[in-house]
Amino acid sequence: MAEKLRKRSEVPVQDTWKLEDIYPDNAAWEADFENVRQLIPRFAAYKGKLSDKDTLLEALKLATKAERIASSLFVYARMRRDEDNSSTFYQGLVARISQLSSKLASECAFMSPEMLTLSEEYLTGVKADPAFSDYDMQLDDLIRRRPHTLSEKEETLLALSRDMGGACGTVYDMFTDADLRFPEIEDENGEKVRLTHSNYIPFMMSRDRSVRKRAFEALYSTFKSFSATVPAIYAGSVKSDVFYAKARGHNSALEASLFPDNIPVSVYESLIQAVSEHISSLQKFISINSKLNGIDKMHFYDLYLPPELGFDIKLPFADAYAKVTELLSVLGEDYTSVLKKAFEERWIDPYENEGKSSGAYSWGTYDSHPYVLTNYKEDLDHMQTVAHEMGHSLHTLYSDTTQPYTKSQYSLFVAEVASTVNEVLTLMGLMDRYKEDEAQAYLIYNLLDSFRGTVFRQTMFAEFEKASHAMEEQGEPLTAESLNKVYADLNRKYYPGLEFDELISYEWMRIPHFYNCFYVYKYATGFSAAMAIAGMIRAEGAPAVERYKRFLKAGCSVYPLDALKLAGVDLSSPEPVRSALKQFDEYVDKYEKVCAKLKK
Repeated sequence: MAEKLRKRSEVPVQDTWKLEDIYPDNAAWEADFENVRQLIPRFAAYKGKLSDKDTLLEALKLATKAERIASSLFVYARMRRDEDNSSTFYQGLVARISQLSSKLASECAFMSPEMLTLSEEYLTGVKADPAFSDYDMQLDDLIRRRPHTLSEKEETLLALSRDMGGACGTVYDMFTDADLRFPEIEDENGEKVRLTHSNYIPFMMSRDRSVRKRAFEALYSTFKSFSATVPAIYAGSVKSDVFYAKARGHNSALEASLFPDNIPVSVYESLIQAVSEHISSLQKFISINSKLNGIDKMHFYDLYLPPELGFDIKLPFADAYAKVTELLSVLGEDYTSVLKKAFEERWIDPYENEGKSSGAYSWGTYDSHPYVLTNYKEDLDHMQTVAHEMGHSLHTLYSDTTQPYTKSQYSLFVAEVASTVNEVLTLMGLMDRYKEDEAQAYLIYNLLDSFRGTVFRQTMFAEFEKASHAMEEQGEPLTAESLNKVYADLNRKYYPGLEFDELISYEWMRIPHFYNCFYVYKYATGFSAAMAIAGMIRAEGAPAVERYKRFLKAGCSVYPLDALKLAGVDLSSPEPVRSALKQFDEYVDKYEKVCAKLKK
C-alpha cells in the first residue's frame, strides 16, 4: 500500500528549500511588486527619443532593472505555489505578477521597433561603445532581426496577440490536465486502478504484460475518442506558428523557430539524417531487450519494460547526493564545493508532499542562487535526476556569477547540455566502480535507454513537427487521419522490428511539447554535445574541464553554437551527432556481449 503523503506543513524544515534567500517574507515581495509597478509608467518618457545615446542607455537600464525584479517576483511566487499547488494565496501572487509582467512587456514594446528605425551605422556605433557593453549582444541580435521586425504598431499588435496565439496550448493543457479522464484498469493484483498521466509509464514498466497492454489500449483508446477535438487544437497551434513566421517574413515556421538562437535549418535536418542512419542499432538494442525479457514478438507496449539484470542502486537522498558529488569530482574542486554548499544551505526541495508539483526542475533568480525541486525515490533514475538538475544549477551559477544580467540567461538550445554531461559522467563513473557483468549490463542499459528516449525518440518527434508544419504551409488539412498517418509512418520507420499497434498512431496527441514548436530537437542535439564533452573530460582531464567551464560561464554573451565551440563541440557540423551515434553503436555491441555472458 502506498505511503500517505505528508502535508507541506508536516515536512521538516531541513528537508525543504530555503526560498527566504530570494525574499525573506511576503512583505519584501510586495515591496518589490510595488517597485516594478511604479517603474512601468516611466517608459513613456523615452518614447521617440532613443536616437540619443544617453537616453537609449537610460531606457535600456530601466528595462533591465524592471525585468530583473519582475523575474525574481515571478520565480518566488511560482516556486512557493509549487510547494503546494492548492495554496490560493500563492496562486494569487502568480496571477498578479503574470499580469504585471504582461503590462511591463507592453510598455517596453516600442523600444525594439523604434531602435530599428535608426540607422544601422548608429546601432553599430552604440554597440561598440564601452558604456553599452552589457547590451552588445542584445544590440547585435537587434540588428540581425532587422529584416523580421515590423513597425511599432504592428509589433504592438503582435505582442497583444501572443496570449491569443498561445491559446491552443492553454486549451490543450486544461483538456489533458483537468478534463481528460482515463478509465480504470486492473493492476498486477487484479485491483481496479484509475489510469493517469503519472502512472502510465509505471504501468508500461510492469512485469505483467497484460497490464502493459491494458494501460496502452486504455490510454490511446481514450485519445482516439477525441479524434476531432485534439487534432483541431493542434491544428490551431500549428496555424499560429505559421502565422507568426509569415508575419515576420520567414520562409517557414521551422526557420522562424530556429532564428532566435541563430541556428541554421541545416542543423535540424542533419540531425534527422544522422539519426535515420542508425535505426538498425536502435532495433538491435530493442531486440536484445526482447530476448532478455522473453518476448518473441515485441509490441509498442513492451518498449518501456527494463530487463531484470540483477543489479540496482537504491540510496537515501543524502547518500545519493553524496555519491553524485563524488562522481562529479572530475569537474574540479570548485564544482564539487558548490554541490556541497547547495546541500548544506538548502537549495534543494527533495521529497514529495501533498499538493507539490510533480517531476523535477532547476530554477532561480539572478540575485539569488539556483534551486532544485525533485520528488526523490530511492533508485538510479532519481539519482540521475539529481545529477541532471544540479547540472542545470551549476550552469546557471557559473553564468550568473560571470556575466551581467543581460548576458546571463543561456539559450534553450544549450540548456540540456550541462545537465546531461552530469548524467553521463555519473553513469560512466558508476561503470568504472561496478565491474561485475550484472552491473555493467544494467548501467549500459540505462545509458542506451537514455539515447533511445532522448536522441531517437525526440528526433522522431522533430520529424513529426517538421511534417505537420510543412503540411499547413502547403495547404494540406491537419486532421486525425492525416496526422495519424504521419505519426504511424514514423513509428514504422524508427521501430521496424515491432509488431505494429494501430493505437500508436494516436500517441502524438499526448505529447505536450508539440505546443512549443520545434523545441524537442534540442534534447537530441544537447545529448549529442554532452556525450562529446563528457568523452573529452574523461579522456583529457583538466584541459577539457577548463574548456567546458568556459562554456558554462558564457551565458548568452555569444550565440549558442559559438558557446558550444568554447567547449570544443561544433554543432554546425553533423560530426558531434554522428560521433554520439557511433558511441551508441559501440555501447549496443558491448551490451550484447555482456548480456550474452549473463546467460551462461
